[in-house]
Amino acid sequence: MKAIQLREKGLSKTEIAEKIGRSEHFVKRWWREHPAMLERPAGANDVVLKRASLSSFRDLDIRRGFLDDDTVYDTLLEKVQWRPAKVVARDRNTGELALRYDERGRSINAGRQVADYAGGLDVLDKVLQKAFSEMDIRDPQARIFMNYYANGQERVGVHRHDFWTCLISFGAPRILTMDGRPILMRDRDLVVFGTQNHGVPQMPDTSGGRISLVIFFYPDADNLERRQWQTIAADNEEEGAEGKVVPSDNFEVRGVDHGFQPTLLFGEAVSRPKKTTGPQSEVFFRPSCGSADECCCEESALSKALDPGVERRGLFKSPNSQLNFADGGSSGSRAAPTPAVTVPTVFTVGCDGSQEERQFFATLQKHGVASIWDLRGRPPRDGWAEPETLRRTCAIRAVKYRHYPIGRREAGGIAGHIEAEEGHDVFKRFLAVADAEVAAIVGAEMSWRQPEGLRGLAAELLVGGGLGLRARVLHLPPDGGEAEEHPRRAAGAP
Repeated sequence: MKAIQLREKGLSKTEIAEKIGRSEHFVKRWWREHPAMLERPAGANDVVLKRASLSSFRDLDIRRGFLDDDTVYDTLLEKVQWRPAKVVARDRNTGELALRYDERGRSINAGRQVADYAGGLDVLDKVLQKAFSEMDIRDPQARIFMNYYANGQERVGVHRHDFWTCLISFGAPRILTMDGRPILMRDRDLVVFGTQNHGVPQMPDTSGGRISLVIFFYPDADNLERRQWQTIAADNEEEGAEGKVVPSDNFEVRGVDHGFQPTLLFGEAVSRPKKTTGPQSEVFFRPSCGSADECCCEESALSKALDPGVERRGLFKSPNSQLNFADGGSSGSRAAPTPAVTVPTVFTVGCDGSQEERQFFATLQKHGVASIWDLRGRPPRDGWAEPETLRRTCAIRAVKYRHYPIGRREAGGIAGHIEAEEGHDVFKRFLAVADAEVAAIVGAEMSWRQPEGLRGLAAELLVGGGLGLRARVLHLPPDGGEAEEHPRRAAGAP
């Protein structure tokens, strides 16, 4: 991409080779290709690189001593309401970030602490004003987030996102790895990056704490034109000339992380996405003001980023749509009225491999099921109903498939696992999907009336409103007959 866009700028093959540190033969091989036709970097399991928009890629911009105020760390440590972070991992079904659980179905504390931010601290507001202004952040739906590492033992594993990140470090020096390269981030240093793999490894000899202020944002057209294709060195001198990039007017930035919700780290529930009938609006942001008003644009973007009343795109929403802190303090998002919601209709279906594959899919098709959630804890090990075989068959038939085994003995069997944190999280996410498309739960028992069976217990949870929302549940029979509605509990029934 560097070679292609430097050629569009008018540089010769020799000049490009010198600037990107590659041979002229390499430049000749790639410089006339279209960016969209480029093969993604190797890494069969790296779903972010596979799906990231081309606008997500950029080099590093490192600014040493970005701020003068050396009291920011102490102020944030004292004034911000910190909460224990949860361990998250890539969901193997979707590639999205999701909470990780132990064998008993309990979420796992990550060690560090985190905080969302919606304004209220003068010292931090001034930091953000400078960051938004000098780093040209004009996305009004940017999300501001903080991590606190109490000592060198606390860490974050290597991961990547498909949006841009502006990070400012406060406190003790800590290593930030960037695509395997160690970068020492000192107090008040800043770095901006795109899809690079990054993490904070342990530094046992470090006793002091560190806070990282991160701003997640989408680039606008001007950011894309000016994005760095050579890393800016630590002394603020660019190793290569800055050049123009010709952006596409329809450049989409939707990738695997388009639904990432930072306060998932708090262990909060996911929000229910709104149904959409028109085209998606997740395209790169275009500022409404002209170049003469750039400062105004950045101030407006910051004001909206700190306004809890501004509707967030899916990428930056809190899992509860709004995050409520116990003391109502200014370090988190403020509460907003809860919108009225409709009662979704969901299905359950049995699958033990005894019925014909054709009949199973005919039943799903009859009721318009577009997504199945396979929750069988002990599915068949072979045949068409084996999970990986069923996943491939669903892909051929254009049915979305997810497998989340429920019923581990350590978690209390089916009943205990459903009521555990992991079980509730799975069903909350299921309801979020069911609000946008027809979805069904797959259990191992062919009759939903089987005692202690997954289908019946799951239906009780959904119909009874145990997740804060009641759903209408229809059970599909194995013979393709009419669906049977799960009975609702009478008012006051246990």
